[in-house]
Amino acid sequence: MGFLLGSQADIRSRALANGWITTDTLQNQLFTKTLNEDMRFRGVLEPVPDLRIELSAFRTRNLNYQTNFKYSPLTNEVENLSPITSGDYSISYFTLPTAFSKTTGINNTSAVFQKFLDNRSVVSQRLGRQNPNSTNVTNGFADGYSANDQDVLVSSFLAAYSGKDASSISTGSFPKIPIPNWQITYTGLNKLPFLTDLFDSFDMQHGYRSSYSVNGFNTLLRYSEANGAVNVRDANNDFLPYYQYAQITIFEQFVPLLGFSARFKNSMTGNFEYRQSRALSLSLSNSQLTQQNETAVVFGFGYHTSNFRFPFGLFQNLQLKNDMNFKLDFAIADNKTVVFRPDVQEADVSSGAKNITVRPSVNYVINQRFNLQLFYDSNITKPYTSQSFNTAFTNFGVNLKLLFQ
Repeated sequence: MGFLLGSQADIRSRALANGWITTDTLQNQLFTKTLNEDMRFRGVLEPVPDLRIELSAFRTRNLNYQTNFKYSPLTNEVENLSPITSGDYSISYFTLPTAFSKTTGINNTSAVFQKFLDNRSVVSQRLGRQNPNSTNVTNGFADGYSANDQDVLVSSFLAAYSGKDASSISTGSFPKIPIPNWQITYTGLNKLPFLTDLFDSFDMQHGYRSSYSVNGFNTLLRYSEANGAVNVRDANNDFLPYYQYAQITIFEQFVPLLGFSARFKNSMTGNFEYRQSRALSLSLSNSQLTQQNETAVVFGFGYHTSNFRFPFGLFQNLQLKNDMNFKLDFAIADNKTVVFRPDVQEADVSSGAKNITVRPSVNYVINQRFNLQLFYDSNITKPYTSQSFNTAFTNFGVNLKLLFQ
């Protein structure tokens, strides 16, 4: 009945006691247990008219436990052979205190990355005090918790890039409490006295999202504890972590940092957005950090009319009575990937480019069957590395669509 109702209890011992499965010691069976957690929280605040604040948070965890088992006549219980737990973890996080940190100089130095390196000795000594099997401190690092130890790196990294103190941050690799992200929209700007006569609508947007992820972690068969803490070491004389993994990631984005969209009284529309994102990937095998920063400025303009007259030229007396839409999109994007290495002053720019895009277009409804479009698309790219060339692409043309009814 428990199994039918979703119970996760291990019923193997009960199955042995009731004779449901064999007690033959030569019979090995595979036992697998999965756990999937998906927690999501949403809330909406409207503290004043026309101001809407949407809060969202999440935490997901996937665990897969697998072992071979057989009956043990010595204990009259189930004996687990080579048990291992693997999984993934992701949670909404908060890294706003360092969101606007920049690399400086020709060496692309980063104050936040240097803070991460400085935090390692602080976290190492904290972990050493928590483990009675750690005996001493040498050159600022506790025994069994060197500068490249996984637990030292993760806590130091999270403290540096979340703007917290390394002496007080939790030393766990899996934060338990999801931090809310937000999306803010204000639609009351057109109600201001000096804007009422110009705009039908004038909206402002701001959004922030940040997440922390650990992918592909698994337990170690050699892991064991003594005196209430881990006592087994690896080849580098560091204590083994309970979960081992190769990389952790923080992804942060402003969607947008600041954005405006407006509709004028004369049927014109306009929008502006400044977007910013940052992806941080820390390799735990060599303490190497890959940081990808992207910024984008997006501008859009549109105009709709059903009574268009050319302002100049041979066609200035021609008046078009059908619907015509003008649209102009303009964007400047900057994408750069920088690789930081511990104890190396100069950071390497591995990829990235500056990009400018211009896309004007005109759509005119000739009649119920024909639709005419004129378009132009220009894209200019200037890379940061010598691995690729400066490029410029231009597309332009005319589309004539025939609609069958």
